[in-house]
Amino acid sequence: MARSVPQILSLSAIIVGVSLFVLTLFHINLPATVDSLGQLGFALPLILLPGAIWQILRTWGWSVAFPEDTRPAFTRLFRVRLAADALSYFTVRGIAGEPLKVVLLYDRAPPQVTTAAIALERVAFAVGSIAVAGLISAFAVTNLPLSPGWSTLFRLLWIGAALVLWLLVWLNRRRTGDYLGRLVAALDRMTGRRLEASRIVRFLLDVEDVLLALLRGGRRRLVILSLLPVVCYLLTTIEVWIIFWAIGQPIGIAEGLAVETFARLASIASAAIPANVGALEASNAAVVDALGLAGGGSLALSRRVRSLLWAGLGLALYPRVQAKEGR
Repeated sequence: MARSVPQILSLSAIIVGVSLFVLTLFHINLPATVDSLGQLGFALPLILLPGAIWQILRTWGWSVAFPEDTRPAFTRLFRVRLAADALSYFTVRGIAGEPLKVVLLYDRAPPQVTTAAIALERVAFAVGSIAVAGLISAFAVTNLPLSPGWSTLFRLLWIGAALVLWLLVWLNRRRTGDYLGRLVAALDRMTGRRLEASRIVRFLLDVEDVLLALLRGGRRRLVILSLLPVVCYLLTTIEVWIIFWAIGQPIGIAEGLAVETFARLASIASAAIPANVGALEASNAAVVDALGLAGGGSLALSRRVRSLLWAGLGLALYPRVQAKEGR
């Protein structure tokens, strides 16, 4: 039976992930990782604490991204976030999770508003993370003992981050009018078709209107969404630091930031791999080894356990959509 292109891509992603997982098992110090299980288990509540705060802050950021008059309850947003992230964890991240958020909030907020809030929160965290990653990469190149190959990789990271930020600043120079609406109008003139009559295009235009209104409507929202990515970045770095402290291999904050930066990049690059199998283990172990540290296997194991626990909680708290609207 012939397989479709999505099936081939999914199967290829799984094969890549399993291959990375097997290679990582051969690369890490497996006996030392097994010996650290007791230490990690004892410190597990402390290891999970930064992640719990991260989840709460991300939910708060998403809540702030909603207009005040259509903002769902925080508890509802928290359950929806966890449920959508759980689905994304076991599939291709973002493709399944983000639409699910709209569905699970269908009885609490208009779909256009929910979509705009998702986009605003995602863009804000992406821009903030890119900025922080660029700064950390520049610091790593000049201050950490990296091999030439890893120095080149981190140098490319900060150059790429600088280019992305420059592009975003250039696009943001125009503070009035819309963007997608002008593009649709131009295409209408070129093709002689009325693209705006399409329900999908109309929906996207409505989302853009809400998103631009949110961006231009209040400084407090932008300040919060600008600062939260930095705080969340630090929280995940603290998680790295706690894990190494728990296994008796303390590291500095600079090393923790470098590990988190590369792990994030690898996570984005391996988004098509379900549950990030293999890629999570390989990325964490590789950057730890590049810094001349021990404990890469313990770091990967702890983060795998943390991800599974949050995914399980998201499935357990999966909310129902009510038949009638209500807040």
